[in-house]
Amino acid sequence: MDAPRTLSDRTAMRRVVDVCGDEAEILALSVARFVAAGYMTSDVACWNAAFDGAEQLLGPAEGCRFVACVVAIIRALRAEREEDWSFMPASCCRVTGHECALVNMINRGRRQLWVDLEEAAAEMTGREAAPRLVAAVRAAVDPLEAAAERLAPASCRSGVVLH
Repeated sequence: MDAPRTLSDRTAMRRVVDVCGDEAEILALSVARFVAAGYMTSDVACWNAAFDGAEQLLGPAEGCRFVACVVAIIRALRAEREEDWSFMPASCCRVTGHECALVNMINRGRRQLWVDLEEAAAEMTGREAAPRLVAAVRAAVDPLEAAAERLAPASCRSGVVLH
């Protein structure tokens, strides 16, 4: 997992708000970025940041459950994908192609498009099938939906949105 290597990689990048359908997907992407950075640097502070952010937004129980589901997705991706995966820092407003594919795959799971999810997971990993990744996304659906409901702009107490 690494950051984009050239300026042209960055100039073609889409924005988080253009890729993520709601605040839950933005939070999932942010958590995924922290987790990926933690793997890359071996720094537990990255994982703590993921938990801290999710807990602040969702509460201690839901926040931990949410992070655990995203961690499972990243672990499955690491286990089933042999190539590097590019990601941006958690606070960046731009999204790599790999991150777009991740958000798209999560969205397919949330919409319960199981065949599409299987195809997207296989494509992301470069394999015929990615059962571990599919299982991780399927397991994340309920926590993502709960987060989406809690983070919906109308239901946020402070009216603050992530992006």
